[in-house]
Amino acid sequence: MHFLDKLHLRGTPLMPLAFVPDQGQILMCDFTTGFMRPEMQKIRHCVVVSPKRHIGTCLIVPLSLDRPDIIENWHYRIPQNVYPCMAQNADIWAKGNMLTHAAFNRLDRPLENQAHVRRLLQPAHLKAILITVAYAINCGHVAGQI
Repeated sequence: MHFLDKLHLRGTPLMPLAFVPDQGQILMCDFTTGFMRPEMQKIRHCVVVSPKRHIGTCLIVPLSLDRPDIIENWHYRIPQNVYPCMAQNADIWAKGNMLTHAAFNRLDRPLENQAHVRRLLQPAHLKAILITVAYAINCGHVAGQI
């Protein structure tokens, strides 16, 4: 795990977003409050999949270093070393089946070189993650239209 990611995991408080995130933006989400097992219960990277809206919430897909035991259509592997704000030398897995609605005060920008940064997914990666969400909600038949 990347050193800066560990800072977030060690309890470094997140700074609630003071802006509306863009679709495809990589953020950190604090899942430590209000969730129960088997739901996520730690701070982790995520990607905004909803359009930009000024309503104080957005839809996010969590990211994980853990490879799924069985890879399904709702999983997508982001190749290693593409985004400096995430763990390097490791694949990152988008888990579209864990789509979550999150308040901005649960979100923060990721750290990179000890500074908060704004990072957007490459368009091909965002499209692939949107397709995982379609499969996760049993709408794989529309995936070709994304």
